[in-house]
Amino acid sequence: MNWRDFEVHHIGIVVDDIEEAKKTYEQVFGTQIQSAFDVTAFSAKVAFMPVKNTYIELVQPTNPEDGLGKFLKRGGGMHHICYEVENIAAVLDELKSKNIRTIGEPCYTPCFEKTLFLHPKDTGNILVEIVEKATCKLPGCKY
Repeated sequence: MNWRDFEVHHIGIVVDDIEEAKKTYEQVFGTQIQSAFDVTAFSAKVAFMPVKNTYIELVQPTNPEDGLGKFLKRGGGMHHICYEVENIAAVLDELKSKNIRTIGEPCYTPCFEKTLFLHPKDTGNILVEIVEKATCKLPGCKY
């Protein structure tokens, strides 16, 4: 496994209101929402906006008391970077061999067949998400 070979699927940004936040991206950057989902597993609504070969994911917490809601109370903003992998189980095995902790176990969402977050204390204080089989294929992707 070589992280240089992984595609960045999206950069997650926690916002108070997707409808309000998207206006900046539409007016300033000229992009629009391509796909939106309710993600009950993470108590959030998400919207994906394509930019060249990746996405900006706007994440609106639906529960003010869980992790995303608390992150928003602290100001929101840049939340995580997400890499798409072909085999999340193989990546997870290698990460465990390097004592990289995860937050929970791989789970299904409407956006990804499998998704998993890595503990930021093990990844340079950056929350990293790894996903397998994205519903939103990367812009310009041939598969």
